[in-house]
Amino acid sequence: YGLVYPGVGWVVWRDPKYLPQELVFNINYLGADQASFTLNFSRGASQIIGQYYQLIRLGKRGYRRIMLNLTRTADYLSANLENMGFIIMSQRGGEGLPLVAARIDEDLGKQYDEFAVAHQLRERGWVVPAYTMAPHSEQMKMLRVVVREDFTKSRCDALIADFKLALQTLDSLDAKKLQEHKEHQFAMRRRSTLTTPIFSKGKKANNPFVDEDHSLQGKTGKTHAVC
Repeated sequence: YGLVYPGVGWVVWRDPKYLPQELVFNINYLGADQASFTLNFSRGASQIIGQYYQLIRLGKRGYRRIMLNLTRTADYLSANLENMGFIIMSQRGGEGLPLVAARIDEDLGKQYDEFAVAHQLRERGWVVPAYTMAPHSEQMKMLRVVVREDFTKSRCDALIADFKLALQTLDSLDAKKLQEHKEHQFAMRRRSTLTTPIFSKGKKANNPFVDEDHSLQGKTGKTHAVC
């Protein structure tokens, strides 16, 4: 949400007491002690220049206006998905990030899951990720939509319309067709993991990181993404 090139990010603490002390180190530079918690390494400065330009151009008022608009769009999408029978898991009203995390209400007795909805949306040109939750709650699935600045209300209306069409399509399928649909999804997801010929056989076919003991994906098959 910094509205600049990927590769630059900021973290701001409201009060020094919230800053973990293990991140702070003292340096004696130019004859004076200084506390620092920056990460130092060599790289181009284009991202910083882009950020500085945006700070000057937009200012606090501009950033506030943009984030309020993103929040309104996220709330609008949440309300529409809720009307379709989804359970909204993300916060609304500016209490969290401008994104929508939702799952199908189990009480509705749907014969399909969130992966089937995501697959239908992909056929309509939308890449809406669906995945299971963290370890010990893998049985829960969810969909996530991150609202960016270029995600206008008209585009949101288009996504809502395609959500409705996706659900209508899945509701119209019988049990046999839904099973074929699920098998096709599994085949597509499995194919996406076979990035090189070395992973075409054996236990690495579904998880090429299976032998890694230093990564979350190697241990559980999941990435480090929050949403």
